[in-house]
Amino acid sequence: MTERKAKPKSKTESTQTPEYRDYLKRHAELGEERPQLSPKEFELAEDELLDLLALDDDRMSDDDIVRIQELEYLLIDAE
Repeated sequence: MTERKAKPKSKTESTQTPEYRDYLKRHAELGEERPQLSPKEFELAEDELLDLLALDDDRMSDDDIVRIQELEYLLIDAE
């Protein structure tokens, strides 16, 4: 029997975070009409979303709520 070696990951695949790979799966399944974010764009949007979600409800403005909705749309309703 010959031993099969695993196909080496491309440089792009090996530098992607698990969160970004999950995002790409969600995008492939649900996001055909939504723009696909680059890894850097994804990271920035995810960080911004987490910062906004960390705000106290009483400190959150209407603009913050709208921005959360926009980011969730771009991130395909990330959890």
